[in-house]
Amino acid sequence: MRPVVVQMIPEIQSIKLLKLNTALFSVLLIAATGCTGQGAKTRYILAEKLWNDGKYQAAVNEFEKVSQKDPESPLGLRALFRAATTQMLYLSEYNEAIRKFNRVVDLSKDSAMSWDAQKQIGEIYFSKTEQYNQAILHYKKLIQLKPEGPGVPEFTFRIAKSHFYLMQFDESIAAFKEIAQRYKSTPWAEKAAYEIGVTSFTRGGHPGAPDTVSVSPHEAYQEAMDSFGRFIKLYPESPLIPLAKFGIANCLEEMDQLDAAYHQYEAIRSTYPSSQVIDIKLMRIRERRAQRTH
Repeated sequence: MRPVVVQMIPEIQSIKLLKLNTALFSVLLIAATGCTGQGAKTRYILAEKLWNDGKYQAAVNEFEKVSQKDPESPLGLRALFRAATTQMLYLSEYNEAIRKFNRVVDLSKDSAMSWDAQKQIGEIYFSKTEQYNQAILHYKKLIQLKPEGPGVPEFTFRIAKSHFYLMQFDESIAAFKEIAQRYKSTPWAEKAAYEIGVTSFTRGGHPGAPDTVSVSPHEAYQEAMDSFGRFIKLYPESPLIPLAKFGIANCLEEMDQLDAAYHQYEAIRSTYPSSQVIDIKLMRIRERRAQRTH
């Protein structure tokens, strides 16, 4: 079960890019594959038409037939890749998609296609099936393959989030700190700096979490508050500032510093994404104060 979090940053890539120029790509690809049989070309065109019509299972069937006819040709490999992508995005056939992507990796002499297939496998493990142990192993493998590649900060971020979802908070914080220190020029450093606070706060609510150095809830909340404070100083223009300030208020509330928490919530009411959430927090603190007077 995932730990409860204050805020989660969406990492799933938009699938709209896959809808761009598929018909044009098909024509260009087929024109470039003169050695491919006419039957395979015709089936590929049919598969793309079915795909554009939203008939995804029928499209996969046709893509598979193209791939089976000449699996190592550029057209056959592209058909295999398209079948896997369609199964991943539209049919929830994740195991079969992984099998096909691995087949692309094994057969492809196109390093770009092979790399794209490996990234899609990571997407399935991390975003689609939430197999976080597998995601960690897979992204570590990709980092080993291209240690200086542009995707390394994002892969490391996903490793950190995977540890977080497994409630392995020490490993998660260590990975976020690595991103914040090594990749300062990337947007992932800002996200990681914020996530350090989120992870520390969540650890405070799970003191018995596995694979985590034992700290008291009070220590965890203090660490979270300090992390949010550092984040605010480092990234004063970040759109995550209201969330970080909300995190500080949460920490104060959990540490039973109700007056300070109340003032912090009041201060961010106009900037926090949901004023209703702030109103609920303020009401609860007033109720706790009232209980203490009786």
